[in-house]
Amino acid sequence: MGTISCTNTVSLNGACTRFFAADSLSSKASSVFFNNRTWKLKLRPLVASSSSSSMATNFQVTASSSIGAVKEEQKGASSGGVGENDLLIVGPGVLGRLVAEQWRQEHPGCQIYGQTMTADHHDELINMGITPSLKWTEATQKFPYVIFCAPPSRSLDYPGDVRLAALSWNGEGSFLFTSSSAIYDCSDNGACDEDGPVVPIGRSPRTDVLLKAEKVILEFGGCVLRLAGLYKADRGAHVYWLQKGTVDSRPDHILNLIHYELPSRLQF
Repeated sequence: MGTISCTNTVSLNGACTRFFAADSLSSKASSVFFNNRTWKLKLRPLVASSSSSSMATNFQVTASSSIGAVKEEQKGASSGGVGENDLLIVGPGVLGRLVAEQWRQEHPGCQIYGQTMTADHHDELINMGITPSLKWTEATQKFPYVIFCAPPSRSLDYPGDVRLAALSWNGEGSFLFTSSSAIYDCSDNGACDEDGPVVPIGRSPRTDVLLKAEKVILEFGGCVLRLAGLYKADRGAHVYWLQKGTVDSRPDHILNLIHYELPSRLQF
């Protein structure tokens, strides 16, 4: 199990992509710099909790009848059980859908499942080849690969939701949780990596919920990916700041951003 931080460091002098990886069972850390978007990283958890394989959860597929044919095709394809490369995405939003596209390219014939809070976008998911389901309280199927990329903003018990997702992992592949670099206690405009101090529990509800969720992931032997601000052309912090016009800020201020496509290409 381990923690990974991923960010683009953007300044007036240029930009670079920084990737920091650390083994949580060791004091060794490495920094790798990438100049293009063709890189891949394969992650394997070092420890899998035995408790994650002894508890079960309920998987129910729900979808709109307007695309029943696609739904039936996907149900038929998955009726033979969970395959060795099948993937469960908890929170298949912008990042989750990009992950699904990359995963299908790497593993043709696999089944991809998406768990959501509501059925509002189930039609879209089915059209993308993702079998949707609503958030469950119990489960009967377990998956070799699980990625949790749902934000905490719509959850009343985020660490609890993360634990439910962990109980849907069979411990054979990887379980990845997308956290945030916001948990680092860095405010001096300097460099910060995975060895930097984190915000103490109790200072901020926003970081408290993330740190508690990370703790759950690591207890199950999963991996934590701490991402900087995600963006694409029409989505991200830059859209907000561009709308403000003139920004009263330090000219040498560093803005930590990473494009959605970069973390989606991690082959966990």
